[in-house]
Amino acid sequence: MPKIKPFRGIHPVRQVADRVIVNLENLSISEAKVIQQANPYSYVNMVVPKLDNLFLLGSKHELAYKKINENFEEFLEKGILVRDPKSAFYIYRYTNSDTTQTGIWATTSIDDYLNNIVKKHELTKRDREESLIEYLQQTGIDANPVLITYRSVPRIDLIIAESVKQDPELEFSKNGSVYSLWKIDDDQLILELITLFKDLPSSYIADGHHRAAAASLLGIQRRKLNLKHQGNEEYNYFSSVFMSTEQLRIYSFNRIVKGLNGLTDEEFINKISVCFLLSEVSGPFVPEQIHQFGMYLQGKWYVLIARENIIQDDEPLTALDVSLLHEFVLSPLLNIRDPRTDPRIGYVSGSSPLDNLVSQIDSGKYDVAFVLYPTSIDQLINVADEGEVMPPKSTCFEPKFEVGLLIHEIN
Repeated sequence: MPKIKPFRGIHPVRQVADRVIVNLENLSISEAKVIQQANPYSYVNMVVPKLDNLFLLGSKHELAYKKINENFEEFLEKGILVRDPKSAFYIYRYTNSDTTQTGIWATTSIDDYLNNIVKKHELTKRDREESLIEYLQQTGIDANPVLITYRSVPRIDLIIAESVKQDPELEFSKNGSVYSLWKIDDDQLILELITLFKDLPSSYIADGHHRAAAASLLGIQRRKLNLKHQGNEEYNYFSSVFMSTEQLRIYSFNRIVKGLNGLTDEEFINKISVCFLLSEVSGPFVPEQIHQFGMYLQGKWYVLIARENIIQDDEPLTALDVSLLHEFVLSPLLNIRDPRTDPRIGYVSGSSPLDNLVSQIDSGKYDVAFVLYPTSIDQLINVADEGEVMPPKSTCFEPKFEVGLLIHEIN
């Protein structure tokens, strides 16, 4: 069902590609400035620009966007970034020591997001939407794709497999990972891919809800202001990578909590035991199946197994382990009502070493940690198909995209 469109991608030249791309995940402004000083080729210059002259007219905000646009044009003029001469779809492949993940990089109609053709499973925050909208509006640079997943289709798989037999348009290594891009610009093959994706029964946003929302809201504004609106303008589409469900890796988001809501350790354990079978284990515990949890408290590890009377596997949302933990531990025992805003709760990705979670407890910054089994893609799809919204921090998807690898211009 999704309506996809090829685009004239802008990407770094091979010689400096590894120096251009940057991972914005959890990147602080101070870290960005360090990168900027050490590496003039970095895409950080389109995110946190260096303002050489603060005495120019305009607010710091206005000057920053002006500088971003100047930097972008300079990167193009110097040949650091190149714009492809013809619209295309791209095959994207990310490879590291553990995995290879491959998908089709396209642009997706904002109407698919607005009409829930590309299904959502997460709420978005207005302040984050507004900052992304302003960036897109001021720069026209759409450089961080939305990750969309779908059930595998043999013909799409075959097109990808045949494409990657050719020499890549761009390939380079960085930090032990290999990034590869192939270009599909054959008109007949482009039309076939458009039809194949149009025929998908369903597709789902895996990661990037805020980016999709921002692009869609800006697109609506642009439509109203364009008296000659046709529907095929670039602002009607957002950058997206489609990967089949088999290509994705999903990790849990583990919970760390400050304080036990006035309970002693013994009282807390006794109350948990009402809804969970609890046993102490000698070392770190990572769940091996759903409805199983690890708990770290006062230097000790415990296994929690949800009792049958609290499990409702026929309800997609309440059957989630994140829902069970909130409904029977975090809310009633620790008085955490809203996990989106309560400052006592923190989150640690299941992709990071378990030592990172343990150190948060041992340092005294937090008091108890819960390790969860990852939400499956089938669980996510069931929730999205029901039109429900997942609890916050239910999933951590990979790949996470490096920004600046392939850019879609909406202006």
